Amino acid sequence: MICTAVPREAIDIVWGDVSNMLNKAIMTSAGKYHIDDIYRHLNEGYYNLWLIIDDKKDEKVIAAITTRIIEYPSKKAMAMDWIGGKKMMKWLPIAMKRLTEFAKDCECSHLEGYGRKAWIKILKKYNWKPEYIAYRMEIDNG
Repeated sequence: MICTAVPREAIDIVWGDVSNMLNKAIMTSAGKYHIDDIYRHLNEGYYNLWLIIDDKKDEKVIAAITTRIIEYPSKKAMAMDWIGGKKMMKWLPIAMKRLTEFAKDCECSHLEGYGRKAWIKILKKYNWKPEYIAYRMEIDNG
């Protein structure tokens, strides 16, 4: 398996496959984001797009990840905002290595990720630690 960045000019080539994968994650945002927002942010350079490709199965895309660099006042981080696909247990070690290398090249001090609480079972193996839990309450304006 290969984890590779997608150049901005190639986003349209892979978008048909990738949008379906990422849309499942975006649907968990309770309407804060739409797949069109992610597409626009990718084309504007706000997000970077990474693909996990199964090089043994006709170069098939099996997962997609969006990342962005966050500049805090005293350090930089690379955030992984949207992740979608399948066979995560197979590709996660490869993606972690590649994304960590990229973050180091960008002088980031750490990685940040957002996801379901259940992810800690998978991510603690890579020394990820939960920082906080976000809660939400809808306000009925009617």
